[in-house]
Amino acid sequence: MADQRGFRPFDFLRDASRNSPWVLIAVALHVFLIAGAAIFYTAHQDHAKADEPITILPRKPPPVAELPIPPEIPPVRTIPPMDDTELTPIDTYIVDQVAVESPMDEVGDPNSTSELDAGGSTANGVGTIGTKGTGPAPFQGRGPGLLPPKGTPPGKTPTVIDMAVLEGLRWLARHQNEDGSWSAATLNEVCPCDEPVYNPKKAYPRLYDTGLTSLALLAFLGAGISHEHKADLVDTTTGKRHKAGEIVKKGLRWLVAQQNADGSVTPDRAFLYNEALAAMALSEAYGLTQHRLWREPAQKSLDFLQAAQRPSPHDPNAAWGWRYVSRQEIESFHRGAGSQDADLQKELFDADISVTGWAVMALKSGQLSRLQVSPASLAGGVAFARHVTQMGGDGRPTGLVGYLDPKSAGAKVTGPNDQYAYHPGSMSALGMCIRIFAEHDALDPFLKPAADQIVKDLPAVSKDGLSVDYYYWYYASLALNQLDGPDAPKKSGKYWPAWNKAMVDAVLALQDKTRGACSNGGWMQPDRWSLDHGGPLYATALNVLTLEVYYRYENAFGGHKRN
Repeated sequence: MADQRGFRPFDFLRDASRNSPWVLIAVALHVFLIAGAAIFYTAHQDHAKADEPITILPRKPPPVAELPIPPEIPPVRTIPPMDDTELTPIDTYIVDQVAVESPMDEVGDPNSTSELDAGGSTANGVGTIGTKGTGPAPFQGRGPGLLPPKGTPPGKTPTVIDMAVLEGLRWLARHQNEDGSWSAATLNEVCPCDEPVYNPKKAYPRLYDTGLTSLALLAFLGAGISHEHKADLVDTTTGKRHKAGEIVKKGLRWLVAQQNADGSVTPDRAFLYNEALAAMALSEAYGLTQHRLWREPAQKSLDFLQAAQRPSPHDPNAAWGWRYVSRQEIESFHRGAGSQDADLQKELFDADISVTGWAVMALKSGQLSRLQVSPASLAGGVAFARHVTQMGGDGRPTGLVGYLDPKSAGAKVTGPNDQYAYHPGSMSALGMCIRIFAEHDALDPFLKPAADQIVKDLPAVSKDGLSVDYYYWYYASLALNQLDGPDAPKKSGKYWPAWNKAMVDAVLALQDKTRGACSNGGWMQPDRWSLDHGGPLYATALNVLTLEVYYRYENAFGGHKRN
């Protein structure tokens, strides 16, 4: 049996001294030499240190946190940074080739001859902004015309539309929160002027901050201003110079910071208006620059949006439209509540043309930006748009579109602020945009009847203001410009010229032009949709997008491109 007592050092040394005394002597000699050397070295070092000055090095600050860049994303092409540029004074602008005195006071050298853009002005209302862009297709029409390189030679002066867009962007820059966000609830807090921009009867909810921030970002991106833009945006009301690219960068960073693990951006529970707008803003930010900072957030947002899409009542495996809440939330609720299948299916098939319109446009921006978008998802949006289209007795589309189903086509969508006039053409415009951008079929028999419905109700500003509907004006402008605008391959002149003139007159008439006021450049007049939710922030961002309709998208039908 083995000895269970374990290792005993004294017994080991005793046996070693008897059996191998020379080994023990050698070990002892080495221990003695090492100990002596250590004592000598320590004494020498202590003496040397006593004669040396002590230097205390400052602690290095921690590195500045950056947005995470996934290592698996390969480098992609980016737009070369622009030379240092600056917004310079403008003394005149052109309206239909007639020079008039500019109402805008610029900060800078009054003798400067640089212009906002060297491009031409046309009588059809097409602005010069963005017609000579440097971005990658398909956003190449959104060039930096607003903020051209310093020293640009004199040329055509900007149109009144260009100036209105510029003033709108100044207003948005003036009311951006320090953290990069925009919020209707904080407008009066960030307003740098003596009088606040708006005094609502009740406080605005913060639920829509991600959507409103996305809408404001889209206004800048629509003018070709990305996070890489180096120009100054001069606020003529306050005299402050903003770095245009920093405005966009701060807004995008804030938006990305709000993104949840599933790709949604709304706190607590997804709200599909917010999600669609965020997906569009992030996609266009990536599309303008192909910068990898925005690639993953944009793709995550698109992925969530597609997962939130409702299934078709005709085929549960096919896609359909969108509604306020996501498909995931409905399915999760019914699992927890133990609801019957019939109740679950009824809710799952529920969709509306408004949320569906924003979602399809967001997916289209993702597709144009070379991000992953399922064709089946776009096809589902079109299938729902066809479902809610009213058909006449002859089997042809009447041009009217329902909000939830074809039975509601032409009927008023009721809700808060029903004192405002209802414009059925807004549903027709949504149906047009979904079909145009998802299918690119200029021969779609729905398009012309829908355009006929829209031009029956041109933009106008009534004395009581109840005719104002910025939402209608935006989508109808986008649809008719695609169908019958200057770049449309089959333009007839029947729709766009009349609509464009009425739209420009109405939108520009409502823009605030109070010099030195915080409201200058914004749209203070509410409409039905902004009154209780987004206020002047929603109105200003959406109207800027309406005035950017001339160059924000290339023609979806493959019309000719401007040089």
